[in-house]
Amino acid sequence: MIEQWMVLPLAQTAITVNLNGLALLLILMAIGGYAGYQQGMRNVLTVALWTIIAYVTCVQGGTFVVDVINRLWVNAPRFVAFLIGNDPTLVPPLDPLITPGFQVPLFFRAMAFIALILLGKYFDSKAAWKGPPKERLARPLGLFVGALIALLWTNATVVFWREFITGGGTFEGPIATFLNVLPDVSLLLPSLIAIFFMILGLLILFNFPKVWKP
Repeated sequence: MIEQWMVLPLAQTAITVNLNGLALLLILMAIGGYAGYQQGMRNVLTVALWTIIAYVTCVQGGTFVVDVINRLWVNAPRFVAFLIGNDPTLVPPLDPLITPGFQVPLFFRAMAFIALILLGKYFDSKAAWKGPPKERLARPLGLFVGALIALLWTNATVVFWREFITGGGTFEGPIATFLNVLPDVSLLLPSLIAIFFMILGLLILFNFPKVWKP
């Protein structure tokens, strides 16, 4: 009986593992969370900030920057009137500088996203707040931030991929299969980003003298 029990597993020529999209996403987040836990929040903070900037400006429909520019342009006369002491409500707004709904092409948004992440990596090497995770909550918060970074990177890839397919792009293989099963969690990310900034604000408020110490 013992000999048969030992032979049977060796007779299997292949092992099939079925993972759904949510399970794959959780695995990627667990990897990011583990990396963040090992480094501590100090050492992943810069990358997290630049990742959020890259996600908001490049991934969310490609309209965020256009909306900001148009809003500043439209309200510029009223702001000038306020500065010089006139009534802003009497000044007519300008027409939008860029056509509303204009979307930056997918290729440029994807390249800009990667460039911003690389820029964050560059500034991370020069960050003044980097140091060993000696604070009590450094590693648990690092776990959260690391998982958030992995989630933002993954969801950005999913959004870009689905836009690529919707636009008529074709690509096959294991990578395509992997990307097709990953879920789009764009609706959850604004809340997670808000929680991140809330935690960061509380840390700065209560530990401001310690933030800059290595």
